[in-house]
Amino acid sequence: MIEDKGPRVADYFVVAGLTDVSKPLEEEIHFNDACHKVAKPKEPITDVSVIIKSLGEEVPRDYICIDITPTGLSADLNNGSLVGPQIYLCYRRGRDKPPLTDLGVLYDWKERLKQGCEIIQSTPYGRPANISGSTSSQRIYITYRRASENMTQNTLAVTDICIIIPSKGESPPHTFCKVDKNLNNSMWGSAVYLCYKKSVAKSNTISYKAGLICRYPQEDYESFSLPESVPLFCLPMGATIECWPLNSKYPLPVFSTFVLTGASAEKVYGAAIQFYEPYSEENLTEKQRLLLGLSSLSDVKSDSSKTIHTNKCICLLSHWPFFDAFRKFLTFLYRYSISGPHVLPIEKHISHFMHKVPFPSPQRPRILVQLSPHDNLILSQPVSSPLPLSGGKFSTLLQNLGPENAVTLLVFAVTEHKILIHSLRPSVLTSVTEALVSMIFPFHWPCPYVPLCPLALADVLSAPCPFIVGIDSRYFDLYDPPPDVSCVDLDTNTISQTGDKKNVAWKILPKKPCKNLMNTLNNLHQQLAKYDGLMDLAMNDYDFNSGKRLHMIDLEIQEAFLFFMASILKGYRSYLRPITQAPSETATDAASLFALQAFLRSRDRSHQKFYNMMTKTQMFIRFIEECSFVSDKDASLAFFDDCVDKVDMDKSGEVRLIELDESFKSEHTVFVTPPEIPHLPNGEEPPLQYSYNGFPVLRNNLFERPEGFLQTQKNKLPSKSSSPSSPSPMFRRTKQEIKSAHKIAKRYSSVPQMWSRCLLRHCYGLWFICLPAYVKVCHSKVRALKTAYDVLKKMQLKKMDPPDEVCYRILMQLCGQYDQPVLAVRVLFEMQKAGIDPNAITYGYYNKAVLESTWPSRSHSGYFLWTKVRNVVLGVAQFKRALKKRAHLPQTTLSGNLKVFKGCICFIFSSKLISWLTFYNFRNFKYF
Repeated sequence: MIEDKGPRVADYFVVAGLTDVSKPLEEEIHFNDACHKVAKPKEPITDVSVIIKSLGEEVPRDYICIDITPTGLSADLNNGSLVGPQIYLCYRRGRDKPPLTDLGVLYDWKERLKQGCEIIQSTPYGRPANISGSTSSQRIYITYRRASENMTQNTLAVTDICIIIPSKGESPPHTFCKVDKNLNNSMWGSAVYLCYKKSVAKSNTISYKAGLICRYPQEDYESFSLPESVPLFCLPMGATIECWPLNSKYPLPVFSTFVLTGASAEKVYGAAIQFYEPYSEENLTEKQRLLLGLSSLSDVKSDSSKTIHTNKCICLLSHWPFFDAFRKFLTFLYRYSISGPHVLPIEKHISHFMHKVPFPSPQRPRILVQLSPHDNLILSQPVSSPLPLSGGKFSTLLQNLGPENAVTLLVFAVTEHKILIHSLRPSVLTSVTEALVSMIFPFHWPCPYVPLCPLALADVLSAPCPFIVGIDSRYFDLYDPPPDVSCVDLDTNTISQTGDKKNVAWKILPKKPCKNLMNTLNNLHQQLAKYDGLMDLAMNDYDFNSGKRLHMIDLEIQEAFLFFMASILKGYRSYLRPITQAPSETATDAASLFALQAFLRSRDRSHQKFYNMMTKTQMFIRFIEECSFVSDKDASLAFFDDCVDKVDMDKSGEVRLIELDESFKSEHTVFVTPPEIPHLPNGEEPPLQYSYNGFPVLRNNLFERPEGFLQTQKNKLPSKSSSPSSPSPMFRRTKQEIKSAHKIAKRYSSVPQMWSRCLLRHCYGLWFICLPAYVKVCHSKVRALKTAYDVLKKMQLKKMDPPDEVCYRILMQLCGQYDQPVLAVRVLFEMQKAGIDPNAITYGYYNKAVLESTWPSRSHSGYFLWTKVRNVVLGVAQFKRALKKRAHLPQTTLSGNLKVFKGCICFIFSSKLISWLTFYNFRNFKYF
């Protein structure tokens, strides 16, 4: 085991790929439902043609004619035209030539042909292929782009084509891209559009379950062991053996990110780079050679026109989403492994990055790491915010989906749909899914969540509960998903829904909050379009301004969603039901904790459907429970309450909900040099002794470990439970309370009278912060707590409001600690009397105090009943004393009503006293 010493930039370095024990991937995939149908992969499309059926042209050999649309309508490109010819589109599949990579439509009278594209100018029978008819002056042609002869094996090719007619209710099928140009320009016809689907045009591939090749460090950390499933996430489509044509180019490395969530909901972020390496043909079995289309081992002639390759992945695991920095470091390592020879081993660069690079802090918010004379990267301090840490980029979500689809995705999440997000770009998946679970704050997604799902774990799509899953779009080449899943295609910006869920879209949201959100997102979407060319520039470590600007746009998008959530939940705290008496078995049920029907009645009637759907979700129920009791999300919920208050007070719409700390504005940067090259005597040059033919299996003896890095079980530090605990958060003010106190003090400091009152209020606040220590040393805890309660009441009598909720919060928590729930209820009533609604932290400690404390017994004890008798006697005695004094006054001063009132009071107390005396056989009271 390894000792934990504060936050680390990276926890583990992993190499994953094909191992000796890897099993075929199809053996590892098991779906539990009948809806998961296996789809047969299709060959890429190599040729497209146009035929004119009305002139007797027939479908060419080996071609497939698109006769009908997806809903069964005629796929005539001049559909509905009275005089136009009947023109149909045909295509051919195969692998005998490079496939098509794009399709398009050319308006010949106003456009030029794009570079690299070709026009279908004639039919197979030699007639003009003008879609609008040979006599029309406005000619329309189908265009295409073909891949090169030496294309890479991960080139995207056209694998399917269809025709749609939107005026008849048709839309592009899922994963299809629509060419947004009408093929039918006749006056009477329907608008006709061309759609096509792209996928990776691989052939002769065998997929295996990825395994762990090597790792660093070899030992696990005490608080975080390396998850066994990491190799699956490094290569989500499996470790493959592929057969390529001899002249094929190597694909560029592919960067991907993923998130692992443990049982405690703690997130671990992974950044990985996939690449290909040669694979020895000698290692192939007879069965593998057959699957790859190679000749048998028994054949004398070997197939020299083919080469064998396998994919491999290098990965960094961390508790912090430093994805941009990790990408640069992993790319540097990959280039280091295919170049050389080098003076230093690759192991030394890995250990240097993991041990010598300090974690960014407020004192050193930026760390500039020099990897080599030509490579560097920057680590920036994570933004200190009550919002949950996230690896998402809201700008990526908005760029890929646009405002309307982004808000529709929000509706899916808030109403707990089964959401499947897919793309052929794995790095985009994690950015979008992480942004999605962040935009629903203050809710926290309680169901299965896999931002980048390996194919071997795709059975999660058969789960009976809601989920958010991101997956490679190549999944759809192999399987059809269950019908109740809402699919979001990031590559074509389309959302596919089935059944009764088709009507669930952004338009069901409350009108005013939705309008504000859409206006903000439209504005930011336009800004992102301007900065589209700046995205790559922002990766320049020395160009801080462009990176900061993009980060600010990201925060503005997040703030827009936060403003929306605060608007639709405005006033929710008024409907929380505090526990004010001895709790029953149902006291902790959501129905007892929240006045749901009253909350729904307070919302807009025209949007009751949305609120009903939202309030029935698991995460809304959990949100109410988290608001009602102490949880690890109290600080976040208190921040959200502060946002709700700002939204409630704001009239201009310019309120800022997310404020950056000062460290973000700092330019202070710490420079970290590359690993030191060993010096030889007599000034000799060190030998270039490390050369690699691919990424090597790491050697443990070449890592440079810091002193005391390894810890045995005997020498390891005490566990967290035995270490000194930090002061309880209830004895401290929240960040929002501290900021509010600073603003009030700044405002009152210029007015002497107000400044003195402000100081006095803070003196009271400090006294309550020290109250736990005072109560602890007091002999009578109850008397000390009542003293504090009296101080609160005196403050209210003098109109000396407490500076914040910390005074009430501390007293409530002490009431729970010393079993005084009734006093805690009185403190809550005093708080409400002062017009203060408790925030999430205070409310949670109040409910904890009244729920976990021992309440007075409901069966009245003898002492309690004798006390009642004593109070009755004292009351009668006081009335008699007052009447004796009254007897000396003139009788004319007593009105008739007073006499009647006196008689009634005497009768009531006398009868009450007699009943008590009779019951307890009590005599000889000293007052009589």
